[in-house]
Amino acid sequence: MKRVKTKKPYRILFVLALVFAFASAKGQQVSPVDFMRLNPYQMNANPATDLPYQSVMSLVIGNIGLNVQNTTLRYDNLFEFDAQGRPAIINLRQFANSMKENNYFGLNADWDLFTLYKRFDKDLWTFNWGVKVQGDAKYSNGLFKLLGYGNGAFLGEDNPVKINMDLNVMAYQEWAVGYQMNVTKQLSVGGRAKLLFGVMDVKTDDCHAELYTDPDTYALRLKENVTMKAAMPNAVYVDESGKLMGNGPFSMGELFRNPGFGIDLAAEYRFDEQFSTVAAIHDLGFIHWGKNNLSLTSQLNDAGQFYDNGSFFFSGLDWKQIEQISSDQEYREQFLDTLRQYFQLEFAPMQKYNTALNTNLLLRGNYDLDDQNRFSAQLQGCFLGSGFRPAFTVAYCGSFFDNLNVCATYTMMPHSYDNLGLGISAMIETCNIYLTTNNLFGLFKPMNTSGFNARVGIVFNLFMPERRYVDESEMPKYLE
Repeated sequence: MKRVKTKKPYRILFVLALVFAFASAKGQQVSPVDFMRLNPYQMNANPATDLPYQSVMSLVIGNIGLNVQNTTLRYDNLFEFDAQGRPAIINLRQFANSMKENNYFGLNADWDLFTLYKRFDKDLWTFNWGVKVQGDAKYSNGLFKLLGYGNGAFLGEDNPVKINMDLNVMAYQEWAVGYQMNVTKQLSVGGRAKLLFGVMDVKTDDCHAELYTDPDTYALRLKENVTMKAAMPNAVYVDESGKLMGNGPFSMGELFRNPGFGIDLAAEYRFDEQFSTVAAIHDLGFIHWGKNNLSLTSQLNDAGQFYDNGSFFFSGLDWKQIEQISSDQEYREQFLDTLRQYFQLEFAPMQKYNTALNTNLLLRGNYDLDDQNRFSAQLQGCFLGSGFRPAFTVAYCGSFFDNLNVCATYTMMPHSYDNLGLGISAMIETCNIYLTTNNLFGLFKPMNTSGFNARVGIVFNLFMPERRYVDESEMPKYLE
């Protein structure tokens, strides 16, 4: 097979790009599936890839993935252990000290319900239907410090404990139609247009609190503000008492009432028979939440003696009040009801709004040692709200015995450098069975890892797989 040779300056630029990617990477989840050359779902990462099959189909079990990111929460930091390695004492101070000023926890899941790929001459058309759940929380270490050290560690107005959280949770359906073609001998392009239907969304606009202790009187002063918006999966309403109530049973029609749109785009360029590069963007789009929308607010209310100039001011209880709370149930319930009035949550219908998808960017370089062995380096990043979380991955993918695909990856993530992944894909008659993870060590210590990604599936072909090859005329052919 003949391919155009590249000039040395291109190779130099290629190497420099990879060096820059390595120097700037911090961490974002990556799956070995993205690099597996015989796995059809590699197109999720690179829609421009030239698949070696004529047609592919999967139903329900084709592609199931789970992705967890956890920058600082660790089981080992919460406990002190005895000589046998069993947890003996909860050490909240140790746990608080292990936290960073700003922390992150993410949980994503996706499930492809139906997939169909079909090649017509040199063009490949794809269709996918699946569901996705994306959740992430950014939070400060203030609450953990308060639990570990108590309010006595935060004396004075200029030394408050600050508690902040940014929460985003979204679930939606995805119906995608894709197209891939080889434009020239060197260039391939591909993309997907995706029709989305939002099922549920929860998003904080503001969630913060500050608390400090007066150094002279030891009175507590608390300020807080919570503003959230949500789109519920079924119809709801707020009754006269302000409580949130469901309005009838859930119906299937609710799954199609919040439309959205997204696109994936990719291009792959082959410099010569060994070097190639890929650039892609995924999930560029939005969902319009127009049904069952609610706003949730919580601000301090003036409910009596503990309210002072927009803050909750607690200077203590006298002995008579303490005795009544401990012995008189009616007084205790009345006292607790009064406290709840200071921190009431208020629900109200709200107008339509939009949320952006978590857009991903990808830049990859490949080096093919031969037809069976490929080495790759990849920089990938995800926009999460106003932040950007990048990652750097190196990968090896090898094909053995014409039906076995093995991929090993190493990924750098924030404050974690032990993310060694492995993926195995086997062709058995007309199906491709695969199992992957991006963190083998996380399998043995799931509560002490900063990130974990697992993906499994069985992909069926409509017909016997027709492996593509290129003859001496450099035109794609198929094996019957």
